[in-house]
Amino acid sequence: MSRTVFERAIHGVYATTLMVITSSAMAQTTPWTLESSVQQVLEVAPERQAAEAEVMILQGHRQQAGRWHNPTIELGASNAMSKEDGQGGTTLNDITIRQPLPLSGRLNLQRQQADAQLKQAQAGVSEQNLALEYEAARVFHSLQLNRALNQLAEQRLQNADEFQHIGRRREQAGDLSRLERLRLDLIRENASQLIANAEGKESESLSDFKTLLNLTETEPGVTALEQMPPYPALAELEQQLEQHPALLAARQKITAARSGIEIARANRLADPELWLSRGRDYLGGQRQDVTAFGVAITLPLWSNGTGQIDSARATRDKAQFELETVQRQLNNRLRLNHLHLGHLLEQAQTYLPKVLEPAEQLFQLSRSGFNAGEVEILALVDAVNGYYEARARYLELLQQTWLEAAELRRSAGVSLLTATPPITQGTVQ
Repeated sequence: MSRTVFERAIHGVYATTLMVITSSAMAQTTPWTLESSVQQVLEVAPERQAAEAEVMILQGHRQQAGRWHNPTIELGASNAMSKEDGQGGTTLNDITIRQPLPLSGRLNLQRQQADAQLKQAQAGVSEQNLALEYEAARVFHSLQLNRALNQLAEQRLQNADEFQHIGRRREQAGDLSRLERLRLDLIRENASQLIANAEGKESESLSDFKTLLNLTETEPGVTALEQMPPYPALAELEQQLEQHPALLAARQKITAARSGIEIARANRLADPELWLSRGRDYLGGQRQDVTAFGVAITLPLWSNGTGQIDSARATRDKAQFELETVQRQLNNRLRLNHLHLGHLLEQAQTYLPKVLEPAEQLFQLSRSGFNAGEVEILALVDAVNGYYEARARYLELLQQTWLEAAELRRSAGVSLLTATPPITQGTVQ
């Protein structure tokens, strides 16, 4: 290999390696969004895998439902003919085949019941996904909030260091008493304690987030908690409520129960059994083949199946009551979640211009005034506390709105990953 070719090969390896490293770094620095967090949870959650396994179980039951029972073969041997003709020995002299004959319509009813049970399990998967989506939103928004509060605490500590430095300078200049300067030291220490508390809460929410998403990253990034969620119209949510997985599952349960009643009625009479026998016997002084056939019927003398029918009817009634309960709960929860989200959004919209922005203006004016020696310590302390408490409260309001939006999606039966535009986009009303 020439030197030029070798150098090109080396440069190619370096370029490829650099590309891989760059791609890995970009993948690691890409922050988690709510959508990507939900997708990750749905991919790794054992709860979803268990629900899907239940579907596979019922798919197997559906394949088996409605099929005929297998025939049975009986083989019999005796020495009866040997005693008749004196030849001795034991001879296989009877072969009988028995085949149960299913009553008309029973197999179709079993298939209908299996279909309903399978659809119920499939709706259960969707319902489990909604629960996992809410759990993903909970840990995601919790990490967002606690990370933002930790950053706020760090900013507060920086301001406390700044005020402490200014206070020492003014004390040396004789413009500030030692008592007032000690008060600044106390403010700085309080800010330091707030950081320790914020770091602990962020660490807990980070552990919760990584555990649910099954992550190995040391410090996974998440998007900032800045905007408010959309506020969908209640009428649109109510229209989609009819397709809620919980309602679909409850309806399929009723369908399966109704088929169960018809199956119980059909089971009052056992399946007749057709049998065909082929054997050998000693007739007319010689061994001869004998063929026989017949039908066996079970007589319902002691058990007529009325108890099973009553039980199946009660199962249907229970399923109907459960459907009505689910409908009532979902409708009530949907309206409450929608109403609560509206209140939170209205509160957040009002809080921003009437509390947070004035508190920030007061903080900036007090900060510059204290630096110039025009603002007293107590006024500065009030401004600092008011500003950072207002920012923390606003962050908490944002988190509450997003959590309520997640609960609203769950109540409406709407998945974040497949939601229509009115659910995921829009403006706050």
